[in-house]
Amino acid sequence: MTDPELVKISLDKEQISNLKAEAVRGKPYVERVSIALACRLLDSSDPRFNPFAVLDEIDYLEGISKVSRTKSEAQFKKPPLFPFWHKHFSSAQHLIKNVGIRWNMSDGGNKDLDKMIRDVVIQYGEDPNSWPSYLAHRLIIGGFTDRAERGLTGDWLIYAKYENSNYYLDLATHEEGLREEADTLFIKLKNGSQSEFPFLFSVEV
Repeated sequence: MTDPELVKISLDKEQISNLKAEAVRGKPYVERVSIALACRLLDSSDPRFNPFAVLDEIDYLEGISKVSRTKSEAQFKKPPLFPFWHKHFSSAQHLIKNVGIRWNMSDGGNKDLDKMIRDVVIQYGEDPNSWPSYLAHRLIIGGFTDRAERGLTGDWLIYAKYENSNYYLDLATHEEGLREEADTLFIKLKNGSQSEFPFLFSVEV
């Protein structure tokens, strides 16, 4: 039975090249971006997703940009995702997550959070009109700024290295890279990129 929401389309080589060029805004690495990733970059269904956050990280990996605000790239350590690599990208949808990490909210806070709250109490505690806005600003804006200096987290750009070039395959969440989900993520990468870049999947690890 065919899903009524799915529409099968067929693109020729020129149409695929044009789609990729639009997705990466004509960058020189256009032919090393998978169709799957190009489609994600062009997908506007999630207003929180910023494709430029991904392109900024690709520019960094390509040496076009010298600065990355996210954590350093790293290679997966175990099959099936080894020998692929991942690089964090971060946008507005990851703001709360980064702020939470900065203040260690998931474990009840840290010493920096305690000190920040004490400072607010000392400076503005007797002024009920001032302390809420100051606390919010220090908690969110200050927390995000602090975290950016150490390297933002977010979701993953998955890529592979082959003959001194990077091939950009797809996006993934941290959860997709966990041990229990790694096989599913590998199948997703294989289904989305193997037909274009078979040499990336030809070596069994």
